[in-house]
Amino acid sequence: MEWKTHYERIVGGTEEEKDMAFNKLQDLFDERIKEFSKYELKKTPEDLEILKKSETIVNNIVARYGGRPKALPIDNIYILKPGSILTITGGRFSGGIHRPIRLKIGVEKGESKLLFASTFGHELFHLKSYKSARIDKLPVGLHVYRSGLSMYKYDRKNSNEGKIEEKEYFAMLEEAIISECTIKFIEEISKDPILKEEAEAIRKFKDWIVAYYLRIGTSREEKVREFERELKYITDPQSKVEKVLAFSTDEEKRQEYATKMLNELFKERELEEMERYKERKNLYELLDKLVVSSNGKFKSRDEVFKEFAEANFSGNYLHLARIIESILGKGSFRKLAEEFSETRKI
Repeated sequence: MEWKTHYERIVGGTEEEKDMAFNKLQDLFDERIKEFSKYELKKTPEDLEILKKSETIVNNIVARYGGRPKALPIDNIYILKPGSILTITGGRFSGGIHRPIRLKIGVEKGESKLLFASTFGHELFHLKSYKSARIDKLPVGLHVYRSGLSMYKYDRKNSNEGKIEEKEYFAMLEEAIISECTIKFIEEISKDPILKEEAEAIRKFKDWIVAYYLRIGTSREEKVREFERELKYITDPQSKVEKVLAFSTDEEKRQEYATKMLNELFKERELEEMERYKERKNLYELLDKLVVSSNGKFKSRDEVFKEFAEANFSGNYLHLARIIESILGKGSFRKLAEEFSETRKI
């Protein structure tokens, strides 16, 4: 039988139990999520176009890193009212969410097409990462076992609150990989005519600010370039650009005015940076360490990132583990799993 669910493997249980588990996963894949449906907006033709183009780009990036992306039915994607994810998650998340066991995505729709597309792309990368499930008798039964680089373990023993402890190994690395891929996605989707005007306005606004700081002779050019890379979005960028253009015909005055506007946008929280900065910084440090310690095997950060991304999307842990342990020593892969883990009560 050809399963539509993205899960490639079931760990544990008898053959009969595995068949039952696959049937359960298929049912979860097909079922609607009531908590999402309550806030769902009807998809417009433009929404559908953005979703389709976004999935094509995500699929190409996933395939580039050795994954075998499967189609996600349009009914598994929920376009939600602004603010609804904060309500659904009790304040834990906003903007976008994915349900890995059900293979569903919820993405809020605001005024920005670029934010809508990038949030969807981020959540879609999570779902298109390698997936396996596990059958446990206790404490949780059928659950996600592998999602990309992440591996899940459940335990009631270590919880003194009567709750189940969920430990996600490599959690922060997996998020960093997904976020790095999302940056690549944004670079691609920004070229599309449907998003190009908004993306170019953001780029123009950033250019003024970068030019201002470089012109006044800041000693922290590295920080200026980091700002250039990390600023993803400002509210209503086209009107902001029009205001700067109308302010003066002198480019230096425009640069200064745009920089003052940015300070106000920051105070009013009317801008967004690329996601998961802390996790990506930690990943960059690890990648650089591997490059330096590899005795010439790797020449750049991108070369090592490719190995991590391929493990995330193909599910092949072993190849990455061998590389890391050949450079950092025996047991280092397990240490990284622990170092980049997250634990939560459920």
